[in-house]
Amino acid sequence: MQFDYNARLAKLQAYMKANALDAFIVSTQDGIFYLSGASYQPVERPFFIIVHQEGDYDLVVPYLEFEHMKKVQNSGEIRHYFEYPSVEGENWYDLLSSMLSSDSRVGIEPDFSSAKREVLNVKESVISDALIRLRMIKEPEEIEAIRNAAKWTDLGMKNLHGGIYRGGSVLETVTHARSIQTGIIKTGEYDYLNCNFLTAGWPAPKSAQPHSVPDFRMTMGDGPIVLMSYNRVNGYAAECERTVFLGDPSACDMELYNIVMGARELAFSMVRPGTRCSDIDEATQDFFSSKGYENKIIHRTGHGIGLGNHEKPWLSRGSSDVLEENMVISIEPALYFDDIGGFRHSDTVLVTKDGYEILTKYPSDLQHLIVRDRRIANRIKGFITRKAVNF
Repeated sequence: MQFDYNARLAKLQAYMKANALDAFIVSTQDGIFYLSGASYQPVERPFFIIVHQEGDYDLVVPYLEFEHMKKVQNSGEIRHYFEYPSVEGENWYDLLSSMLSSDSRVGIEPDFSSAKREVLNVKESVISDALIRLRMIKEPEEIEAIRNAAKWTDLGMKNLHGGIYRGGSVLETVTHARSIQTGIIKTGEYDYLNCNFLTAGWPAPKSAQPHSVPDFRMTMGDGPIVLMSYNRVNGYAAECERTVFLGDPSACDMELYNIVMGARELAFSMVRPGTRCSDIDEATQDFFSSKGYENKIIHRTGHGIGLGNHEKPWLSRGSSDVLEENMVISIEPALYFDDIGGFRHSDTVLVTKDGYEILTKYPSDLQHLIVRDRRIANRIKGFITRKAVNF
């Protein structure tokens, strides 16, 4: 996938001129990838792009990565420091100071640490989310990259849903991520530094803790099972989650499931350019409250998706973000009950000119999601998988 890095740079430089910034230091891995397409693993050694009001940007990188980073196109000077930490006078901040005027006004990303900020020898450092806001509006090529990630994410959900059975272990759900990775490698386009794959199943009632880590030995049974396919493919992310049941859900499960689906439909009905993200979250929370479940909400309605699985805009009551065409978001209102489990669907959604398009296509209707067969072949495969790791 080819991206117009010059256009991205020009937009940031226009912002700098309008806000009297002499330079802008980009230090996050996603920010550097967005401006340059450079794949790297920072570990403890920091990388920096220095953007000027005119011309190419410069790079400051560890010596270990110097030859590797020469591949970056459209860059100006590439300078390196030897190690982290370095001896006095040869640190990364010594390099930055030598490349920036001491009377300059410099923009920095919100994630730029206070420790790094303290060693900058500039007149003023200004925290700015300008690059984050540029990333919120997706270019056509980015949308295609997210579509591609969504395709693989749907495959992950298909494998998850097709693989679960009563008595199956959490371990077995995690192994489906390997098939996604293998499939992408076979395409010949695989940036292993910008790919991440996660498939998992949360059995009830553990499904009431969506950010918990269920024990691999836990098994699937009655109640709502939450399946997650959550992936980043060559830099761009997508997510899909479904609540499924082994056999017909109880009357209580059905009622709660339908309430969550009602909140989901309400959220989708509001997705269009000009809608305040806070209004969507407030509407779903008020809907849940009207049903008497205000104490069973533990997270916002959604979030942005792009280079990261979680980024702006935030579909949360406290957000000031407003939806615009070509933003990509998740829609995932949910309810959680410690003694029953969680009820949650999530999709990757493109904001269009007049509304929205759901990019993750895996079916969301309950009748499709109920598993009624015994799946003998899956049981045999699961037995072999568990035995291989001494479960």
